[in-house]
Amino acid sequence: MKKPQAEQIAERALTFLANRPENLQQFLTASGLDASQLMARAEDSEILSAALGFVAANEILAKEFSEEERLKPGQLLNICAVLDPHGSSSW
Repeated sequence: MKKPQAEQIAERALTFLANRPENLQQFLTASGLDASQLMARAEDSEILSAALGFVAANEILAKEFSEEERLKPGQLLNICAVLDPHGSSSW
């Protein structure tokens, strides 16, 4: 998968979180961002990678998101690796 496709899926992961206020708040807390900062940086590749990583790190969210996106097993982690190949995300 190429980076632009991975970023599109990460954008959908951010939307997925936005539709779940409790999970969005958890992401904001984990990232140190507030809602206005998230809105201002919503297209930033680091934020997108962090949102996707947050979803992937939670088994329930990962399963729900993967089902919603019709991702194959393991594909979510592969997409994370495309966006953050060195696992360097500090989120």
